[in-house]
Amino acid sequence: MDVIIEQGEINNGSIVLSNPVSLPEGTKVRIQIELIDTDDESSKTDEKDVEFSKMPFIGMWADREDMQDSVAWVRKLRTYEE
Repeated sequence: MDVIIEQGEINNGSIVLSNPVSLPEGTKVRIQIELIDTDDESSKTDEKDVEFSKMPFIGMWADREDMQDSVAWVRKLRTYEE
């Protein structure tokens, strides 16, 4: 079962989607309506999280052998600071 999640607004009693959904005529769908709290900070940060995850520095240390165990790396770093 495929799932498509889109946002939209109610306009004159109809749901108007932000992005058009291309489905064949006669496709049966199940609609679940989840109200979005426009004052909720978490809904505002979702877009920022997506942009952040695409930044080039994400994963730049993935190949460093000394950081394969990040917990051990932090513990070692902390013992130098004590």
